[in-house]
Amino acid sequence: MSRRVAAVAVVALAVLGWFMGPLWQERGDVAPGTGKVRANDVLIEVFNEELCRLPQDEDTLKWGALPPKKAELLPAIKATEEAQRALQIRRQYLALVGRDPFDGDCAAVRRWVESQLSLEAIHQRLAGSAEARRVSEVRQTFVEMLGRDPIGWDNASLRHWVDSELTASAIRAQLAAQRPLVGVHYFTWYRRDSKGWGNDATRVHAAAPRPALGWYQSTDLAVIDTQLDQMSTAGFDFVIVNVVARSPASWAAAHQVFDRLKGRALKAAVMLDGLYDETEGRAQWVEKAQTEFTPHENYFSYQGKPLILLFSTLLNLKRAGAVLRNVYFSPAYDPGGNLFNRDHLLYPYDWPFWAASPQPVINGVVPVIPGYADKHLGRPNPMEHLRRDGQLYHDQWQRALSLHPELIIVYSWNEHFEQTAIEPVDAWGDRYLRWTACYANHAHAGTSGRCS
Repeated sequence: MSRRVAAVAVVALAVLGWFMGPLWQERGDVAPGTGKVRANDVLIEVFNEELCRLPQDEDTLKWGALPPKKAELLPAIKATEEAQRALQIRRQYLALVGRDPFDGDCAAVRRWVESQLSLEAIHQRLAGSAEARRVSEVRQTFVEMLGRDPIGWDNASLRHWVDSELTASAIRAQLAAQRPLVGVHYFTWYRRDSKGWGNDATRVHAAAPRPALGWYQSTDLAVIDTQLDQMSTAGFDFVIVNVVARSPASWAAAHQVFDRLKGRALKAAVMLDGLYDETEGRAQWVEKAQTEFTPHENYFSYQGKPLILLFSTLLNLKRAGAVLRNVYFSPAYDPGGNLFNRDHLLYPYDWPFWAASPQPVINGVVPVIPGYADKHLGRPNPMEHLRRDGQLYHDQWQRALSLHPELIIVYSWNEHFEQTAIEPVDAWGDRYLRWTACYANHAHAGTSGRCS
């Protein structure tokens, strides 16, 4: 009888391991142990995000008896002593070594959380580690070569060199030779109908400048060809094509753009839009984008891999063979004060959409805008940054060049709703194209100056 019970127990444990193993292995989390109570997906997600571990039986019985709503469960878990300790450890990693330990290093997080060490003692040990010494060496190299300390603001660039096998002198030589690539956000959702010019959600304000191409349809191949020619003339290295994830028409329009890129030097990457509240489907959308677009010969690669962007959504997933970045606007991006992320942290995978002057360098990127206005869109907290006859654009470009980033990204080519467009229009002609070409030349040459 005892042998039979033992055999059943072994089988049960094997089945449980089969069920739970892929969850923690895929997420990079510690093994779930030998719990017997199946946790619901929301509880698993929150525990991974806040505690860097999977729920055990007692957690499941306490928090997951009924499938909870994440909005209700999250603040309760965050308020626990364990979650607060995990958060403080996370902050120390970001501040001292420039990486998020929740991203693949949960075993280390759990060792610190479960230890009896004070936060001060953990800080001292982490600061005295070989990793911290390597980080300090690379930070000093940034200061010497680029005139800025990357820690906190530019952790992705910092870690790129820290994780390499290059010596400090080799990194110094690479930074000296680094020249920013220049990109631009591009939207393919415009069409004319009886209600005006715009997309499914809204219409461009009647007082907005009229494009030199007229109230065009974005799927018009002649329009696409003209715009890509203009982007190339303006010196852009790559274009970020907005793709509304749930819109088949948007995917089709993006494919048209990639088709028209054939034979050109201009590269392109896609940014998946409209996934703000989606938790389950993001991985599938990223997989679809990787499958359909990244094999294209003109697809843009960043740090050796195809770049896929997501707009204003939680980025807690990875994709083999691709670099993922979360692009969003925040009135404050400051590490420890970032208003977009709920813990006010700036993660290494975050990129800025746009920023008021003087804009920061964030994980290798400095954004540039010609102006911004959304008061006419009926938003609860409207903003306006006047173009001042091009002065804002000049100020932002000069700031971007002074920071020596990896990438300078202009918002935007043709976002006419928020009035950030630089494409030729009746109000300013091709001035922004000429200014952009001049500043892009500075970026590619590693020089600076004011363009006129």
